[in-house]
Amino acid sequence: MSAPPTWDLSGFFPGLDSPAFVAERAAVAAGIDATRADAERLGPPGPGTLDAWATVLCAAESLQARLGHLGIYVGGLASTDARDAGARAATSAIDGLYAAFRQLSAVLVASLGETDAATFEQLAVHPALEGARRRLTLLREQARLSMPTAHEVLAAELGITGLDAWGRLYSQVTGEMDFELRPGERVPFARRRSLMQHADPAIREAALVNANAEIAAREAVFSAALNNIAGTRLTLQRRRGVADPLVEPLRDAALSRGTLETMFAVCAERAELPRRYLRLKARLLGVERLGFQDLSAPVPVEAPPGLAWDDAVRIVVDAFEGYDPAMGAFAREAVARRWIDAAPRAGKRPGAYCATSRTARESRVFLSYNDTLGDVQTLAHELGHAWHSHVMADLRPWATLYPMTLAETASTFAECLVGDALLAQPDASASQRRLVLDLRLDRAATFLLNIPMRFEFEKAFYAERATGEVSSERLCALMADTQRRIYGDTLDPAQLDPWFWASKLHYFLTNVSFYNFPYTFGYLFSLGVFVRARAAGPGFRSTYTRLLRATGSATAEEVARDVLGVELGAPDFWRATLDEVARDLDAFEAELPT
Repeated sequence: MSAPPTWDLSGFFPGLDSPAFVAERAAVAAGIDATRADAERLGPPGPGTLDAWATVLCAAESLQARLGHLGIYVGGLASTDARDAGARAATSAIDGLYAAFRQLSAVLVASLGETDAATFEQLAVHPALEGARRRLTLLREQARLSMPTAHEVLAAELGITGLDAWGRLYSQVTGEMDFELRPGERVPFARRRSLMQHADPAIREAALVNANAEIAAREAVFSAALNNIAGTRLTLQRRRGVADPLVEPLRDAALSRGTLETMFAVCAERAELPRRYLRLKARLLGVERLGFQDLSAPVPVEAPPGLAWDDAVRIVVDAFEGYDPAMGAFAREAVARRWIDAAPRAGKRPGAYCATSRTARESRVFLSYNDTLGDVQTLAHELGHAWHSHVMADLRPWATLYPMTLAETASTFAECLVGDALLAQPDASASQRRLVLDLRLDRAATFLLNIPMRFEFEKAFYAERATGEVSSERLCALMADTQRRIYGDTLDPAQLDPWFWASKLHYFLTNVSFYNFPYTFGYLFSLGVFVRARAAGPGFRSTYTRLLRATGSATAEEVARDVLGVELGAPDFWRATLDEVARDLDAFEAELPT
């Protein structure tokens, strides 16, 4: 049996001190400065400068892809060892390049914003920019929500030692944290999430309570980081004339407010569906109400053996292959070429992600594998992201920049494939079927209750942060109040998680806010796509591929309308998708012993 692997990043660069890395970093820095100078010299696009502007924009696109390649490399090193001083220093240096690129972007945004409609249309159809219209349109639209160019350039420069520094501090502190699981046994903070899925309630409670004690001991750091990230963001938005902190996240998510409100309205309308599951889980666990640490607890069935890494790979590859042989072959290649880092170890950052280099046309998958079925689904989820990038590999870099809402399409679809494959096994035991259905319903509860909880908390926090700093005590109170409201009577009021705001990395990301609602959207949208794929059979593969390839070139509503013939602004699609969750819940109840 193979142990969970560490990944191979040498295909990106041999090392931080290698001539290749040093030279590329310098070349990208010089390229950003030169391209910015060219853009400033040209002024706004005009009839006589279209060719020159196409050259500038293509250079910016290439630099963005090369910068992403550098960022994935140093980010990969920092993710696997938060104590690596060299990786931290390199991350800071790359953050400086990102800030410089944001300065270049500010010039591009301002110039495109000053371009008249007719000239912009001529530029958008320039042969060198074929396939880049969506990105150009976004840059031009961004001008409406921007400060004067000089101010945007300054904001980008100050971000290195301001906004981004707070995010780096959070990652460093959490990467170095551990907590006591049992007397004399300390475990990395990165294991907290998987330990809260443990069958032993004492382990789950220790993972929540003891990890939170470590958070509380550092509450000043976490509170300062969150307040300063949000405070900087609100200040910039005010200077840009943005009164609502959701305006920029919705723009970045390529989603209308009406669709977002419709989706969450349907989730609230059907909130009793996931609550019904949580009440059932409480009964199965033998408690009146769940504690927060019990939300992802396995149902008490015959204890399954731990799933070794080789088992996880086999399950995922077989499920992918059963739907599309090319997808299965891709997953097998990702494992063979060591694109995955799954080995838990001290200093490793918590969480999971997939990052794709647009220059190498390769992805890297990051997770901590701890032999659970949930970890198998995480592996499928992140490989789904990698597959999404793979089918777009021949597109220009700007056409692969899909919004957050559509970023979860392939990942959730991949999880559904694994779940269906496990349920369809002819020798699947009742215990396995219950475990699979429980995992699906656990995810449904996450996206229909937990994500709305995160969203509602962040809205409330930003409303209060607009008038001043919010204390740790108040942040905990806001979180607990939101948990009570969203989860209703399913949670024990004495066993909430008021420190959830400090344990969730998403609140401390500096390049995006409200990194929550896209997950509920992505889950429901992808589940709706999967239901159609299941009904249509192999004939849907080409439609699915077309949908994935369109995600970087249109809004979420346009993709759904053009590829699926679905209107996301109406409640019908969301209600039909939730019917699938109801079917899973009915099946789960039917599998339980009477």
